[in-house]
Amino acid sequence: MTMNSANHPILDITRLAVALKGAEIGHDFHYHASLDSTMVMAHALAVDPTTRSGTVVVAEEQTAGLGRLQRRWLAPPSQALLATLILKAPHLPANMAFLPMMAGIAAVRAIAWLVPDLAEDLGLKWPNDVMIGADPAGARKVGGILIESSFLRDRVDFALVGIGINANQDAAALPAVAADAALPTSLRIVVGRTIDRTALFIALCRAWEELVSPDASSHDIYHEWRNLLLTLGQQVTAHLHADHGMLKVTGRAIDVTADGELVVVDESGNSHVLNAGDVTTRLPE
Repeated sequence: MTMNSANHPILDITRLAVALKGAEIGHDFHYHASLDSTMVMAHALAVDPTTRSGTVVVAEEQTAGLGRLQRRWLAPPSQALLATLILKAPHLPANMAFLPMMAGIAAVRAIAWLVPDLAEDLGLKWPNDVMIGADPAGARKVGGILIESSFLRDRVDFALVGIGINANQDAAALPAVAADAALPTSLRIVVGRTIDRTALFIALCRAWEELVSPDASSHDIYHEWRNLLLTLGQQVTAHLHADHGMLKVTGRAIDVTADGELVVVDESGNSHVLNAGDVTTRLPE
């Protein structure tokens, strides 16, 4: 098994090629020991019309990876799964709001397939965090999702789905986080053993393959995603654009719409339908 300088196994490229040959997702993957960002490299590939949907960029390390709200995504070399999936027709959903749902489900399914003991403890923190912990108060972030779409005139040309999963970091290797962000963990910390990142990558591609299948039901995707949301029932803070600046709204998240928006009832009983750009959520301490 090939190791990097820190004695962590690197991804097994031969094993990936054999497992994903002929697959809808992962049939072509671009492997890099180090990149500034898998999203940047994926964008450069996606604009090429010869790049097929289902192509994935994967790196052992990112030196300038970003998550939502331009937060940095840091991980030591060969200890996290860092990948960006390129989706084009025919794999784009009719409703692009389903992409974050599909990404969250794919990450949860992949982890659950690899570590079945965690299946009951996996969830999602709206809009884009993968969490471990059956109790929302104690849940910790093990993964994150970032989605970018590129339009050609009035239609989506391609979408990039960045997924980072903390696999083998120990506690000292986890980054400090902002006050409004979920506390991090890794699969290794939770299960007490080294995670096979090659198997995790294969599981992630196979989970996506199920979700982009013509047989996949949008109804089932929405309800699976909704059932995974730890945010429902929790307090959230929204910063909304108003006539005289920003308006801060605090309330309880009671539901999500079919377009992935969060429905929040504020302290006065007023209902607000919010998108991901409006809201910071923090599970209770």
